[in-house]
Amino acid sequence: MVETLMAWEAKRQFLIDSNGGGDDKDKPNKKAVAKEARIGFRAAAMGRKKD
Repeated sequence: MVETLMAWEAKRQFLIDSNGGGDDKDKPNKKAVAKEARIGFRAAAMGRKKD
């Protein structure tokens, strides 16, 4: 799980850096991003088939 989050953050940072960086006012709140990630991971886990 930790490796996934680290890879996701690295990819996000790469995209920000390679596309001009954007303004600070356009930056999402870290708590909101974390909450959205948790919801996404939970939804993905619920959708997996159990063998």
